[in-house]
Amino acid sequence: MKEIAKKYINSLPKIRNFTCTLFKDLNSYKQHGTGVFVKIGTKYFLFSAAHVFDDFEKLFIPIEEGKTLVKPGGRIIKNNPKEDRKSDELDVAILVLDNQSVKDLSIDYSFLESSSIEINHSSVNFMSYIVFGYPSSWSKKSQSRNSFHSIPFIGITNCVNTNEYKKLKRNEYLNLIVEYDRQNTPNLKSKSITYGPDLFGISGCVLWYINNFDLESEPKLIGIMNEWSISNRNRLIATRIDAYTEILRKQGIIDFQETELFGFK
Repeated sequence: MKEIAKKYINSLPKIRNFTCTLFKDLNSYKQHGTGVFVKIGTKYFLFSAAHVFDDFEKLFIPIEEGKTLVKPGGRIIKNNPKEDRKSDELDVAILVLDNQSVKDLSIDYSFLESSSIEINHSSVNFMSYIVFGYPSSWSKKSQSRNSFHSIPFIGITNCVNTNEYKKLKRNEYLNLIVEYDRQNTPNLKSKSITYGPDLFGISGCVLWYINNFDLESEPKLIGIMNEWSISNRNRLIATRIDAYTEILRKQGIIDFQETELFGFK
């Protein structure tokens, strides 16, 4: 168990390097969402949630502790919901980054290699998952230092039983649902277990899988978080990363393994 705990702790700096904050109010630095940087083949991407990217024109990414603001550029790909975003089980947003954005963002961030993406994930009934994102309530601008500071939410969790998917109007082949134990949330600032935050702002962050049976393995990106369930505040919902890779594969943007879980027309 000590070795497993050590593996979780050691994985956090790596995960943090791939994860960015997205905010849209330049005066107050309002935290609006989270994103993850990924490299597949020769292409560089920012993955997030579509409801975050619905305000893309207003979004900025802070680097150098918020002293510099990057307006990322490139080609935006996102799904159109069947009804509205609130009932959108897909909620996929991808930015195919342009060269200048890659150069600017590489000052502070790293890009996750495609070998760390796991499609066709079969959930396990074990605390093998990490949700790592930036809630608005744990983010603030320092007026005196003119910089931006955000404490990440780290949820070490497990996937729920398959019978819960129907209750939450989600499909297991497309979504992954994990628990949110708000009473027992790690807080990096206080270095203690505390009552967890309001999770507004973490949409677009990654659901990571940690293989506890292989201590040498790296964390795997298996989903992008997009919903804190209103009907059950102890549940967090992600879209499987398969949806992202399939959209890009179908459009001929990447050469990647096809998912076995579903298909897009």
